[in-house]
Amino acid sequence: MNANSKVETIEVINFGKFKGTALVDLNHGYVNWLLSLDNLNEALRKSLEALSWVQEANERERAFQKRKALAIGLQSSHIPLRDRRAYKKRMGWVGA
Repeated sequence: MNANSKVETIEVINFGKFKGTALVDLNHGYVNWLLSLDNLNEALRKSLEALSWVQEANERERAFQKRKALAIGLQSSHIPLRDRRAYKKRMGWVGA
């Protein structure tokens, strides 16, 4: 492995109000705010996105957006309600 392919990971935030605080100990709202910044250091962004709770939140958001898109599509498709429910059941999106 050469020096150019080394992946930089950041364990502690080195600026601002929380300087010296471990990333895992940061307030969730502060982490979300940091991730919303366009000019955030890429190494810091990758370290923050690697936090387990951030990954879980991103996965929940992706699942929600997928369900939302499906609901919008089904509303405009004029498919009868019972057929919609049967389709969702076949796809495993609703309980038996």
